[in-house]
Amino acid sequence: MASISSSVGLVSGLPTQQIVESLIAVQRQPITLLQGRVSALNARRTALLQISAQILALKNTTTRFSATELFRTTKAASTKDSVLLASATAGAAVGSYTFTVKSLATAHQVISGGFATSNATPVGAGTLTFETAIATVDRTTSLGSLRGGEGVRGGKIRITDRTGASAVIDLTTATTLDDLLGAINSQTNVNVHAEVRGDRLAIVDQTGLLTGSLTVADVDSGRTAQDLGLVGSSATGTLEGVDLVRLSQHTRLDQLNDGNGIRRLRNQPDFSVTLADGGTLTYELSERLTDATRLSNLNGGAGVPAGSIKITNRAGVSQEIDLSSAQTIGDVKSAIQAAGLNVTVTVSGAKLLLSDSSTPDSTPEDNALRVEEVGGGTTAAALGIKTSSATGTINGKNIYSVGTIGDVLRLINTDPANAGRLVASISASGTGLTLTDTSGGAGTLSVTALGGSKALDDLGLTAPASGNAIQSRRLVASLNSVLLRSLRGGAGVAGGQIQITDRAGASAAVDLAGAQTLSDVINAINAASTGVRANVSSNGLGIQLNDTSGGAGNLIVADVAGTLAADLGIAVNVAADSASSGNLQRQYVSDASLLTALNYGKGVPPGKFRITDSSGASAVVDLTQGNEVSLADVIEEINSRGIGVIARVNDTGDGLLLTDTAGGAGSLKVADESGTAAKALRIAGTAASGQTFIDGSYETRITVTGNDTLTDVLTKIQASGGPANASIINDGASGQPFRLSLTASSLGRDAALAIDSGATGLSFETLVRGQNSTVLFGPPGALNPIVLTGASNTLSTAVAGVKLDLVSPSDEAVTVNVTRDTSAVLKEFQTFVASFNKVMSTIDGLTRFDAETEQRQALTGDPTARRVRERLVGLANRVTPGGGAVNRLASVGIRIGAGSQLTLDEDKFRESMENNPAQVEAFFTDTVAGYGKAINDELDRLSKTETGLIAVQGGVIENSVKQLTDRITSMETLLGRRKERLYAQFAAMETAIARLQSQQQSLSGLLALS
Repeated sequence: MASISSSVGLVSGLPTQQIVESLIAVQRQPITLLQGRVSALNARRTALLQISAQILALKNTTTRFSATELFRTTKAASTKDSVLLASATAGAAVGSYTFTVKSLATAHQVISGGFATSNATPVGAGTLTFETAIATVDRTTSLGSLRGGEGVRGGKIRITDRTGASAVIDLTTATTLDDLLGAINSQTNVNVHAEVRGDRLAIVDQTGLLTGSLTVADVDSGRTAQDLGLVGSSATGTLEGVDLVRLSQHTRLDQLNDGNGIRRLRNQPDFSVTLADGGTLTYELSERLTDATRLSNLNGGAGVPAGSIKITNRAGVSQEIDLSSAQTIGDVKSAIQAAGLNVTVTVSGAKLLLSDSSTPDSTPEDNALRVEEVGGGTTAAALGIKTSSATGTINGKNIYSVGTIGDVLRLINTDPANAGRLVASISASGTGLTLTDTSGGAGTLSVTALGGSKALDDLGLTAPASGNAIQSRRLVASLNSVLLRSLRGGAGVAGGQIQITDRAGASAAVDLAGAQTLSDVINAINAASTGVRANVSSNGLGIQLNDTSGGAGNLIVADVAGTLAADLGIAVNVAADSASSGNLQRQYVSDASLLTALNYGKGVPPGKFRITDSSGASAVVDLTQGNEVSLADVIEEINSRGIGVIARVNDTGDGLLLTDTAGGAGSLKVADESGTAAKALRIAGTAASGQTFIDGSYETRITVTGNDTLTDVLTKIQASGGPANASIINDGASGQPFRLSLTASSLGRDAALAIDSGATGLSFETLVRGQNSTVLFGPPGALNPIVLTGASNTLSTAVAGVKLDLVSPSDEAVTVNVTRDTSAVLKEFQTFVASFNKVMSTIDGLTRFDAETEQRQALTGDPTARRVRERLVGLANRVTPGGGAVNRLASVGIRIGAGSQLTLDEDKFRESMENNPAQVEAFFTDTVAGYGKAINDELDRLSKTETGLIAVQGGVIENSVKQLTDRITSMETLLGRRKERLYAQFAAMETAIARLQSQQQSLSGLLALS
């Protein structure tokens, strides 16, 4: 049956649609009421979200309230910015500091001889090599490293020669032995010469007089001459100082063996000692705590003071634990774990790890594992565990290291298994170690390397015992020299005997059997009765022999016993006045090299790189795990990858070598995947055609062909990635104006270039000497100012928290004033007050009721909004019990007033910061009851996602909206059906009426017929 489409009954004439819609409208009133409730709930939820967003914004302003750095914010100002700029970070010590900038750090720059053209004149075939000063064999000795690390103090000395002439020489800014020698030898008032003699410094009178005295004295109560052992007078014309090179308890292991350190295994024993009584002691030099580690060996030998610690677990249970009788790490673990706190202790490398398995207390702010001192002690701090953790895990600080000579001696001497039977000490010479067997047994003292460890060799303890002792070789070189064992890439040069014949025929045997340093060799050659003199070559990479005899024969140097001359490259038989060893390849990269020291001092950054061997097998080497400290760690990581590649230090001792052992048809490849670690190790790339290795040498080698011009050489240098920046200079001179300029890529003395031109036609002279910056710390006229030096014109460690940018040298002292930056702290609190007031204004606006118009807002009468407001007011009025003079916001000028709005009295705030800085800091930053913790915890409870008060209420509203919406949908469905039924009923009525009308018409017709 067709439905009615007209709004009026076609038969009845009734307004059908109007009647139906009116009936439905009456029945829709409950739905309308429900929709109003949904709108109100949505408006309420939106309003609460608005408040929540503003509370989060407020929390952003309070996050730093619990950080001590905020309240220690400082600023620094220099009295002369044209000389020195200063800036400060939080925590910088407030005060005035005076500096005098004596010199800036400079980059070494050299320039070649001239060529007629830059792109057409060949420079001559050969190999040009360059590396940094660390490769030189006469690297200047730091004055600070002398006398067992006590150093030589700066000051002024007076030298009087045999004529009676006198000169005061200012050595205040001298930081190296070369600085000291240069200052003495460059003056012209007295006729003396300062020179190095092994481990000593000597001053020789050169007046030619045979009478009179040579005198050296300190000036103005200085200590320089005294430290050098030169104070005194000599009738012989020579004053020789004391031994300046010696080990001490504080000598770092990475300083030994010319900076190549000690190679040791990771988490394995390195060597054993068999005593004369048959007992065996085993020693591990890795920095790993064990239960047997003695507390006296921790913290660089400072140990752990006897005392008690207090531990509070996450359940809120506390115990004081007496550690006064603990002797080992095992004792500490046992005492803590026996305290009944459900706290376990494990060792993780060089630190302790505490784990709390107790059930957290119901009060959130107490859910922290805490370790505290008892009675003002320092036991917890010495154990590296004085802290708290909301997660229930305390990852302690590193408290154990084997990084100094003293650490090694303590490790051996305090070993409980030793019991005094083996005594390790610094040798009588001061340059090595001695192991003395006191067991009284009839056997022989001996040592054995374990697990392939090289530690014994690097400690020099490989010689057989002499009597009841083993004496090491020399572990540190003499002044301005290197150990023979560091040459030839670490393969070393053994002592021996050589025969020298000069060109005039004079000959001498030189006994070098006991030589341990290159200076031993040079001094012995120069002391021989020939006209041959030895010295370090001009580029510092080797030695040169010069025949001064004036003869016409051959200069001959030959080995008599051993291979010393051949190994040094001076075994010659030539009709020449000189002979050079060439590059002696001083080793400066070893397994023990720190990654931070590689890459020309720039370090090797964390990263991942892929190695592909010649068979196509590949593996990723991950150096981002956080435990990669030395090159040995990198080598171990590479060699554990299980592909056909072996890593080791190269034969020249200046980089990492990768060797392909897969035997495939492809090429060995290395590519960085994240970071630049492979590039920094100089192994990124593909092995050269026909080669099965990649040599990551830090020596840059430039092969110059017979047709190469300056431009060609420049291009090759720029592509090499070496430590120099190159350019071509046109000096405008006629004939040969084009020169190659090389500038070290980094500032400072150690970044200076060591260049070997080989057979090329290039020769270089220095334009700018690479030097470190030098700054005197102390007021003008200070007798013993502190000398600050570095390979940069930025000093970041001179004063904690203060950065000094050096601009220009000046004899004028500059004062840096470090003051509290109260304005910066005030600004943080101004932002906090504004944000707090914005939240309160928003709440007030959303909860307002207009009595005149009876208009309500979205949150009028809302209990959640009321609770939020009450809690914020509570925070503003919060008082910290026992907080002293500063125990509430009002103490620092922040008060709550009309409309619950905060006001900030800036004058009172400044006054509090200036007069009670420690109390203000404690009020806000205390880890247990501090205002910073309290407000941030409370704001979290209000606004935290899912669990915060507003989020929970928002969830309740959302559920209510969903229920109402579902109900409305159901009612709309029923109403729709009812509407359809009404229309159907009206349609039926119209049909019925139409039928009746038809019947009526029929009856009327019949009546008419009748």
